[in-house]
This record gives sequence, C-alpha cells and structure tokens, in this order.
Amino acid sequence: MKMKVPYGLADFKTMRENGYLYVDKTMYIKELENFTKVIYTRPRRFGKSTFTNMIGYYYDMAEKDNFEKLFKGLYIYENPTSKRNSYYIMYFNFSGIKAEKELNKQETENAFNEKVIAGCRDFIKKYDLNIKFDEKKNAARILTEVISKFRGLKKQNQIYIMIDEYDHFTNGMLKGDAKDFLDILGDSGFVRNFYEVIKENCETMNPPVGEFFATGVSPITLDSLTSGFNIATKVTTKSNFTAMCGLTEDEVKNAINQAGITGDLAIQTYNKMKENYDGYIMNEEDNKGIFNTTLVMYYLNELQQYGRPPKELVDDNLSATGTKIMNLAGLMNREQNYELLKELLMNGEVLGRLTTSFELEKTFSRDDFLSMLFYNGYITIKEAGLRTKFKIPNYVTKVLYANYFMQITEIKDKYKADTNAIEDAMYELGENGKFEPITKCVQDFLFHTSVRDKENFYERDLKFIYEFMLNFTEQYAVYAEYPAGQGFADLFIQKATNSLAKYDAIVELKYLSKQDAKVANMQKLEEDAKNQIEKYMKDKRLQQKETLKKYMVIFKGFEEYFVKEI
Repeated sequence: MKMKVPYGLADFKTMRENGYLYVDKTMYIKELENFTKVIYTRPRRFGKSTFTNMIGYYYDMAEKDNFEKLFKGLYIYENPTSKRNSYYIMYFNFSGIKAEKELNKQETENAFNEKVIAGCRDFIKKYDLNIKFDEKKNAARILTEVISKFRGLKKQNQIYIMIDEYDHFTNGMLKGDAKDFLDILGDSGFVRNFYEVIKENCETMNPPVGEFFATGVSPITLDSLTSGFNIATKVTTKSNFTAMCGLTEDEVKNAINQAGITGDLAIQTYNKMKENYDGYIMNEEDNKGIFNTTLVMYYLNELQQYGRPPKELVDDNLSATGTKIMNLAGLMNREQNYELLKELLMNGEVLGRLTTSFELEKTFSRDDFLSMLFYNGYITIKEAGLRTKFKIPNYVTKVLYANYFMQITEIKDKYKADTNAIEDAMYELGENGKFEPITKCVQDFLFHTSVRDKENFYERDLKFIYEFMLNFTEQYAVYAEYPAGQGFADLFIQKATNSLAKYDAIVELKYLSKQDAKVANMQKLEEDAKNQIEKYMKDKRLQQKETLKKYMVIFKGFEEYFVKEI
C-alpha cells in the first residue's frame, strides 16, 4: 500500500490518522523509562520533534481512548508499559524563537517568556484545570505559580514536562563571543531560574513533576546551567539510543517501500540516499551510520509528488543552517577554530576528543569546537581510539562546508579564492568537458597556501583541494578514492541527479615535490596514469557512461601542472 510521505509534518496523530508513512520508533519508550529525567540531542532535521510528539501522545492521559487508533501496528501497542496514558503533559517548544539575528538580553527574555506562557496556557486548557496565573511575571515565576496551583488541586497523576529544541533560542547568541550567552545562563539568568523551578518540583516529597524529557542540538546550553539543572541523564551518545532519532539502513529501505517505490527505482533511490544522507556515527561504540530523517523524506516526497528525484539534494531549510558554522567558528578562539576547519577540508579528517560537557566560563578548547561541529552534524565519528578520528559524514555536508568555509576564508582574505573563477571553471567542465580551468583554480589556491603547508603536502591533500573546489556546484557529486574496477580512482566526478551538466569525469592525480619533479620520468608517469584508468574502466558502471571524460593531472610542486585527456 502506497503511503503519503510526511515531509514537513511532525504531528504523530495527524500521520497516524491520515495514512502517512511513519517509521516506528516506539520501541525506545521502554528504554527511556529506565530514566526519569532525560536530555537527548541530535542535529537539526533528525526527527526530534516527531519523536517528542509521539511520546507525548503515548503518555498523555487525555489520549487514553485513542491508544489503539494511534499505536496499533507499532511495537509499543503489543508491548505497552505501565506508565501508558498516565501523565498530564506540559509541553514547551522553543523552536519558534528567532535565533538567526542579534537579540539583546531583554528581547530574548521576552521571547522566552512568551513560549512559557503559551505552554502553560495549553496545559491548563487541555485538561480544563481551574488555574489562573499572572502572565506579567517572568518565566520562572509563571511556572512556579502554575505548578503550585496544580499541586493544590490534589490530582492523583503527575506532570510530564517535555521541552522541544531547548537550545534553539540560544543559537543566535553564539556569535563573536560568549558574553551574552553566559549572562543569560548565569547564576541570575532567566533560563537558569526556569530550570531550577523544574528541578525543585522533581525533587520534593511527592513531587508534582514525575518525568522530564528535553531535546536539542547540543548540550552546551544545559551544561552551562551547571547547578541550575543537574538532574537529567544525557543519553545522546549511548549506543542503545543511536537511532532513536535519524533512520537506519533498514528503516530507509522500509520507508522507500511504504512510499510505493519498488524495483530498480527503489535500489537507485536507496543508493543515492546512502551517498548523500547517510554516514552519521553518533557514538564511539557503534559503527552503524544513520540517515538524516528530513532529507530522506524530502527525497521521497519529491519522487512521490513529481515522479523524479529532487533537483537539489539539500532542501532549503537544511541548507540555511550552514551559516551556523561561521557562528560557531567565531564563538571563541577564532584563529584556532579556522585552523581546524582548514585541516578538516585539506585532510578530510581530524583527530580530537569528544567533549560531553562544556564550560564556557572557563575555556573553549579545540576539542570543544570540534565537538560542537559534531553535535550540529557537520562532522561525525570515523574511528575511535586513544584520540577519536572525525570526518565529514557525506556529500551533502561537504557541499555546505565548501560554501561556508569559503566565506570564512574570504573574511580572512588568506587564500584569495575567486568564487567567480571557480563557477566559470565548473561551467567549462560541465558544458565543454574541459578540466584545465578547475585545475588552474586549484593552482591559484595552492599559491596562497602557507610555507608550512607546502612542506607537508602530499597527493592526498591535492585530492581534497579538488573536492573542495568541485563541491561549489550541486551539478556534481564528487568522490575521492572511488572504488572502480581493479582499484580506487583518485577522483570520480559524477553528474548529480537531474544535473544539466553534459559530462562525468574520472581523474588520475599525481603530485611531485619540486625536488622529485627534477628527476621524474614524465613519460612513465603518463603511462602509469593511463594504465590506472584502464583498470578503473573495467567497472561496468563507468562503461555505461557515454559522456565520461578521462583525465590525468600531474602537479610539479605548486607552480607547474600538466593536464591531459586520456
């Protein structure tokens, strides 16, 4: 049965009552009940709001009669817990507060108060409670008043407080330095005071608040509250919660089937999603990647609605979040952060330690910045060890990185990268099959690289610079060390879905230092490159590409290069 794709829809009840595709995550309810206060973070668009909404319906007293209609066919229907439909749900959603512009402290507090007022109003109205409160008070006093009056009603059941996107309102403050951020979250800050109220009402004798669940992107906000809210368990990196938000390979395949996509198209769809939306490893104990939920639904929705894959691999809502890289990079220790981004782009990976808590009052280290990139989904775990190895998870994230890192380098005015020249070069490749123009852009980039970089430059670094340049267009997907035939092609430049480009390309790269170039046998290097490409061309996937261009490129130091079509 073909089911509608819930792209842009987060309400669980609407999905279940109107025949939308729903990926069953109800098996995590039992796992969550091992804790009473939980914080769970994931990057944006991983399905946190949908999950929070779902458990809200499960625990809500008012939805008791709808349990069968909403949950039949799902795991929890056959395996319910004793806490089912036994709480008054108090829900706060901070995602609507504008975070991409500068807000002063008072504006931020006003917006925060409005969200708390809205949550309290909905709570009172939903359960028809005889409670009135003073909306002119601040958030902490409002919550104190509402919970106190609820307690006076002497209800048998407790409150379950759910907070969605608890850190969204602070994202706009992560610019330049952390002063405003710390002022708001400090000892007398309104955010800390709000969470202290929750803490107090969880810890008293016969507490009115029995459970707490919060989602967000990173732990930085609540970590900064320290003593204000130190009662919750962070399950973000626990292996048994890896795919509570986000989709596993099997879940993606099942979603494709439920969307009515079958046969060869289903295989093609899965492969394209795996290339572009997979690869997020969320803990050091598990090497199974998860997919970005929203991008999967975006892709399936386009297929279902228009009978073709999306023209752009990234939906507008997600691509807009790339500006946050710049905000994070400028938070503290800006020069150090820029160097880490450069290392990531040049080498494709970085070593560091995953920080599980942050103390901006004291310092913001290289590992802290690296960890913030991880929590925001810009990098992921490649390999665990004494020091963890991190990488960019997939092609879509590489595209975001390339564009926003270029903005940073333009601000620094260090590499003199000309985006117009890069765009022109990509046009020449796509329209006329010429690889020399993009190679000239790479040489120009190398010309402005530091002496230290030149002393430690290898062929792998050249590959990543090409990747960086080639990622400036969504007409292509670019892969380094692409498995093909009897080897790994240095670069495979593949036309993206619905690309207007005419040509694909496979490239064999050679890099020689100035010293090595003086004694190199260029004829032998050229023959070696031809032989390598012949091995790659034994791959049936490449043989089927009628407009595939084959190039060899040899760099002699940074000053001289040679491009030849094979």
